Amino acid sequence: MIYTLYKSNYRLVLLGLPLVIVLLWMGQLVGGFEASAIQNATPLFSLVKHIFPNQLSEQFFAMAIIVFSGVLLNATINKEQFFEKHTYLPALTYIFVMSLFPKYQHLHPIILANFFVILSIRRLFHIRRAVDARRMIFDAGFFLGISALFYEYYIAFYLLAWGTLAVLRPFVWREHFMGLFGLVIPLVALLFYQYMTDNILDFVVSIQPKNQYSFSFIADSWFSLGIGIGISLILLIVGGRSFIIRQKRSSLRFKRISNIILFMGLIVLILSGFFALLDYRNPAIFMCAVLCSFLLTFYFFYSRKQKIAAVLFYLTIAYCTLTIYYEQLENIFN
Repeated sequence: MIYTLYKSNYRLVLLGLPLVIVLLWMGQLVGGFEASAIQNATPLFSLVKHIFPNQLSEQFFAMAIIVFSGVLLNATINKEQFFEKHTYLPALTYIFVMSLFPKYQHLHPIILANFFVILSIRRLFHIRRAVDARRMIFDAGFFLGISALFYEYYIAFYLLAWGTLAVLRPFVWREHFMGLFGLVIPLVALLFYQYMTDNILDFVVSIQPKNQYSFSFIADSWFSLGIGIGISLILLIVGGRSFIIRQKRSSLRFKRISNIILFMGLIVLILSGFFALLDYRNPAIFMCAVLCSFLLTFYFFYSRKQKIAAVLFYLTIAYCTLTIYYEQLENIFN
């Protein structure tokens, strides 16, 4: 039922997204808050965090940002006509991925960073229809700069802006300059803030990648970890395969804008490899949430065997739910 509703083009299903995330976060909201500690947070994130009087208000704000980000991403995908008709699976997928680990069901930098990355992607897609792309690329760079102030690693996503210009437009140095200018403005603002607060020496430290999070699946066993990674790889492979097949059979317009998604996937793989190389234990799966929303929807939308796709969809939801509520279930049966 859920699969059919969100695969359809009924816009009213968006009203169910707040209920979905409340059900996924219910264990933390009702059963007590157990968050993964955030250390070495950026100044901007610390400033936002201090706005909220308690953890519960932070959680509801985080839930609202996730839902809004999913809807915004979904609207971008539908507007660019990646599919023959509108679908709302990307928003649902994004919410599930961003809610997968209970210890991260609170306000943390990646939630806010992903929101600004989605805003940037939305502006990058507008470049295709623009005669002069300077305003679009400036906005995209500016949003990516803000995302980097929340989560330092996201500064690498500026490669996506350069790649988009290379794919969609001939080389115009002014456009590349405006994108870089937009990226630098938030960093300069941070530098000015550090100067005004006599913490200018902390500027480099505040934008330096740090080990801020731990990473776990259902439990700390290799068996559980293998199941989680296996399911993720299978879904990404089948989604990527459907995406490639769709790209080969589509128009030149679709091939050009879909190359942006391929380039995004390359950036995510590079960043994930960078984390593994330095032995940082970061929740890279949250960084993949936007990409997963694209690729998985291609599989579920274009799969020739829809019954198998539906079974895989519900099994994935069941696994995600088990991952989220594993500790509560374990306490009940023990």
